[in-house]
Amino acid sequence: MHHFKETIYMSPNSHPPIGKLVDVGSHQLHIYSTGEGSPSVIFESGGASWSLDWNLVQTEVAKFTSVSSYDRAGFGWSDSGPKPRTSEQIVTELHTLLTNAEIKKPYILVGASFGGHTARLFSKKFLDEVAGVILLDARHEAINSKMPPAWKKLETAGKGMYQVMLLASRLGALTLLGKLAGEKAAPSIVMKLPPEIRPMYLEVGFQPKYFQSNLDELAASGESDRQLSTTGSLGNIPLTVIRHGIPDLFASMPVEQAEQAETVWQELQKDLAKQSSNSQMLVAEKSGHGIQIDQPGLVVEAIRQMVETIRGVSTSK
Repeated sequence: MHHFKETIYMSPNSHPPIGKLVDVGSHQLHIYSTGEGSPSVIFESGGASWSLDWNLVQTEVAKFTSVSSYDRAGFGWSDSGPKPRTSEQIVTELHTLLTNAEIKKPYILVGASFGGHTARLFSKKFLDEVAGVILLDARHEAINSKMPPAWKKLETAGKGMYQVMLLASRLGALTLLGKLAGEKAAPSIVMKLPPEIRPMYLEVGFQPKYFQSNLDELAASGESDRQLSTTGSLGNIPLTVIRHGIPDLFASMPVEQAEQAETVWQELQKDLAKQSSNSQMLVAEKSGHGIQIDQPGLVVEAIRQMVETIRGVSTSK
């Protein structure tokens, strides 16, 4: 009888995967592919983020080329994967996923925040498979050494929150809270998504494995940063770096440190743009850290430009 409680609260099956589950060896990952044409655009989510966060961008990009969003291990419809959850591990799994799902090469990798690590490392390891890279307010591997002390506190607070939420979700308290508070309790992104996918976002998105996976990725983030620091540059691969215009990332910091953090962040964004000799930098003036949610149109245009450039190069050969 003790299983009863678990089944009441955990009902991700009421929302079957929108894409397909693909075997990557020790576990299955969920990938959602739409549109047609080459190159194939692949979205890599930031920390605490998953396939549905790309909905607004994917819907538009699918109108002019093939595009896939996926759930990293432990997020959304994907199984949890082997630890530690470093960028190297994530890249290996993504490459296996794209190969096994038969997603056509070459790829344009679009990495948001921590997902920028995956996009860069993947491009370096599988250079002949990548046609271009777009980074959305991506994490820089030197961030922890350059940021003011309040930044570290922010990361620690994040860990604490995930631990509390993990416990609550295991006890079914989150589901209960969600039912009582409805969409009012939801993260702001939810209200920007089409109404038909909101319940799916809330029920599939916040299972216990989601909070555990965040903790696992955070635990490995120092190692992931180290892996990136030895990656080297991307040569002359087309690279577009889009950075935030609104410093919401640092809103909870003391004012002076927040200003310092913003300066450091923007400097590091400029450094990311130097990773390729063929790069451009854009500022998402109306966006905080979640550019694909705040200004999806800007991201769509950046992708469209890169797709057209790549198509132009391949036809003129």
